[in-house]
Amino acid sequence: MDAAILGNALENATADTTILMYMEREQIQAHLADSIPQSFTQTLFHGVGCRSLVKGSWGFSSSTNIKDTPEIVKIAEQMASLTSQQVNFAESEPVSGEWCPEIKKPVTIEDMDILFEFIKEADEAVKDIPAIVSDSVSIFIIHDDKVIMSSEGTHIHQIEPRIICSLTVTAKKSGKIAQGREITGGERGLEFFEKGYLAETAVNLAHRVSRKIDAVLPPSGTLPVLLSGEVVGLLTHEAVGHAAEADAAQGESFLSGRINEMVASPNISIVDDATVPGGFGTYGFDDEGVPAQSTRIIDNGILKSYLHSRETASNFKTHSTGNARAWLFSREPLVRMSNTHLLPESMSFEELLEEVKTGLYLSGDKGGSADRNGQFTFATTDAQKIEKGELTEEYYLGTTIAGDTLEALKTCTAVGDDKTFVLRASICSKGESAFVGGGGPALVTKLHVGGGI
Repeated sequence: MDAAILGNALENATADTTILMYMEREQIQAHLADSIPQSFTQTLFHGVGCRSLVKGSWGFSSSTNIKDTPEIVKIAEQMASLTSQQVNFAESEPVSGEWCPEIKKPVTIEDMDILFEFIKEADEAVKDIPAIVSDSVSIFIIHDDKVIMSSEGTHIHQIEPRIICSLTVTAKKSGKIAQGREITGGERGLEFFEKGYLAETAVNLAHRVSRKIDAVLPPSGTLPVLLSGEVVGLLTHEAVGHAAEADAAQGESFLSGRINEMVASPNISIVDDATVPGGFGTYGFDDEGVPAQSTRIIDNGILKSYLHSRETASNFKTHSTGNARAWLFSREPLVRMSNTHLLPESMSFEELLEEVKTGLYLSGDKGGSADRNGQFTFATTDAQKIEKGELTEEYYLGTTIAGDTLEALKTCTAVGDDKTFVLRASICSKGESAFVGGGGPALVTKLHVGGGI
């Protein structure tokens, strides 16, 4: 990439503010069933996008050819002049530098034979477990290389290598079938797969699935529950995180207008942290050139901040939190989460069980949603009975859990320690996709439980 092309285009730009982003993305996707390759694709994207702010209005244009940069700058300026919507744009100190996570070896297409060996190892390991009849693995490898330059003086180069794996295991016994899925990943290199990690993850999943064959329907009603870290991630991302995105908060989010209010139990602190080492939502700078940071959304129960781009920050008379993110060079950035999670406290898993006394341990993320009023419905893949402060051998089918976000956070009586912490990789959709992380330690609260899925 010739940065001089971007620099020359900026020198000739006439907009009040011009931001250019050049991006190269390599995507490798592979799907294997019982260690046999089923599909394999490599996709390459590259191009440049231009945002031009002219008299308070945005214009945008993009091209897959960097040599078109001078032309797309002119088009973006013309688009801005035709737009009546007025926006504010907070000032930000220009930055320069390079950022790349500390990884040993980025995964490339030349490494696929090695990856297939790791997958074969996992396949052989799960087949030793009774009742397991099949397994599959999907791998998605992304390598982003970005250059962001602006008329304000920002010039950054950023590399973001990511891996996400989805493992599925099926068990069958006496005509009954059970299935489970585990998603793992992060901003990692080839070392992510070493030391038997994939096989260990697959074996743990296989044991959970084999137990589900004889699982029964869970009890229903409002019950004390111990939520695993991945289920907590549903709460922090879907319910709290989206409501705290400032473009939502300036509308009708249930968190709107509640800064500095007590919205949760004092043991609840939720952050959005783009600096977490290895996080799937980790980066060095957002797509407006603002340095990545850790933002306390809720601090000891008090709502302290929303997540901001420079535009929403200006509307709220505050600073950007570095959450303006675009899926590709051909998209304009939106306010998006990075790694959103609950902070750990001090209670061990055993102490959390004692806190519940009698109830359910819910684990496994099967998705869900929350509305603008904070009402949520999530699905868990696994449930286990807690009795007299201990886990029993009574397993249930997965559950649906529903409730009010603030009520669930206010009735939280205990939060787990670092050993119960989980940060899961995910791809979030909100107009366009974004790589994010979500999770936290286990926690104890009361929720309405139903289902059997």
